[in-house]
Amino acid sequence: MSLRWRLTAVIGGVVALMLFTASFLAYVSAERELNDQVDEFLLTRSRETELGLDTAQALPIDLSARDARGFQRGTIDALTRADASIQLLLDNGERALVISGFALPVTTSDINIATLPESDTIVRDRFDRELEGEDGETSKYRVLVSSNSRGALMVARPLDDITQTLNGLRGWLIMISISGSLAAGLVGWLVADRVLRPVSRLAAATEQVAETRRFDADLRVEGSDELGALARSFNTMLSTLRASREQQERLVRDANHELRTPLTSLRTNLDVLRRRHSEIEPNQRESIIEEMDGEVRELTELVTELVGFATNSTTLDPESFVEVDLVTACTAMADRTIRRTGRVIVVEGVGSAPVLGDPSGLDRAIGNLVGNAVKFSEAHQPITIVVGPDSVEVHDRGPGIKPDDLGRIFDRFYRSDATRTMPGSGLGLAIVSDIAFAHGGETFARNRDGGGAVVGFTMAPDLPSLSA
Repeated sequence: MSLRWRLTAVIGGVVALMLFTASFLAYVSAERELNDQVDEFLLTRSRETELGLDTAQALPIDLSARDARGFQRGTIDALTRADASIQLLLDNGERALVISGFALPVTTSDINIATLPESDTIVRDRFDRELEGEDGETSKYRVLVSSNSRGALMVARPLDDITQTLNGLRGWLIMISISGSLAAGLVGWLVADRVLRPVSRLAAATEQVAETRRFDADLRVEGSDELGALARSFNTMLSTLRASREQQERLVRDANHELRTPLTSLRTNLDVLRRRHSEIEPNQRESIIEEMDGEVRELTELVTELVGFATNSTTLDPESFVEVDLVTACTAMADRTIRRTGRVIVVEGVGSAPVLGDPSGLDRAIGNLVGNAVKFSEAHQPITIVVGPDSVEVHDRGPGIKPDDLGRIFDRFYRSDATRTMPGSGLGLAIVSDIAFAHGGETFARNRDGGGAVVGFTMAPDLPSLSA
């Protein structure tokens, strides 16, 4: 069963249950009220008749007659009621005097009440009985039997009008309940359709993405409720996937472009060595081999940068960060670079700068910054690493950065016109940017007073910093 049908069934079922419960309670309440009215009527008639009998007590009544209508006509007629059947059951329980209406059948329980000894307590019992009226038709009657000094007084009233009223009420309540349930089911279907319309669009968009492998589907956001938030989250997810795919495609295109240059050079040199190996002078052969060696190193560096770029942006998890001392990390990187290049590198930092971060990621970011400074500064110029509480910046005395390039040096594979002939992949600073972003920070670059550049990154103080 679909979710729409389930919602319809739930809404319709709840409303139907409420309607039938309310109808049942209304019917029971009406039945009780009508029965109470009948009982009140019987009690009133019983009291009026007993008062009349007490008034006529001094008058002689022939108790040998089975019908009191023929005796003391004036007194008996005064007690006659057209809306009730009344009869007096004598204390021996064997004879009954009909006062009004028709003769009521006497049961054992009536005789027991009539033969009770005299007491101050009046015993009254109410019974529903099937009685045959004066017209010979059997109907349901409500009978009140009360004890008195003469025996028992029986007052009966037909319940046909009440039965008819209750039957009509029951029919109306059933019709209202059924109609209300059907209406509730229709409303439930409309509500479910309205509520689930965004979900249906989400399902259709998901199927479209799965079939086309494209992330350009966009849901229309309606309202600010949970379904609207779901649509916004789905659109955000699609935007992220689109950006990720575009980045992947751009990375592949850029990598393809960057890989072609060293590979083309290697193929050319290998072709020259293969075809003209015997004709090439030893010094030329050595030059070609050195050039090939440089191309291989550049290719190796490019592949390393590509792998690092692909992994660093996805494997840094803040939940796995550990404490890292930035001063110690920068000092270790400076020592390695000094041993490898012989350059003068100074680390400036007051005390320690502990942060929470990924050790290998931060080491790679610092190494890329230092390597970039080594590449662009003169060999005799010192390089300074300045360590702050949650930042690292590298100062060099190179040619600086052109204003047009300041905003793009952290882009993947971006290389200015002046640096295209220099070794490098154009991914080093892009990796620094990704690592800084994973640590809640950002990268920055500016030209240095007196020549050179300052390139570095920050870390979010409230995310990883422990220096405070």
